[in-house]
Amino acid sequence: MQSFDLIELQEEARRISTPKQLFDLWDQVCGNYEKGRIGCYELEEMKETIWPALRKLCRLQDQLNRAA
Repeated sequence: MQSFDLIELQEEARRISTPKQLFDLWDQVCGNYEKGRIGCYELEEMKETIWPALRKLCRLQDQLNRAA
């Protein structure tokens, strides 16, 4: 079992450049939460990192699609 490093995963989320990768990371975080490996604090911290980045990437993708 891989340990959950909050700081490392937050940094990874900031480097990710596709919505699919962010969803995969979110799925990993949720799995850790459901299995009791992390608590509510870690879940909320990751949510506050992942979801704004996901919104930005989706807006950018929409803009690119409209420009094409």
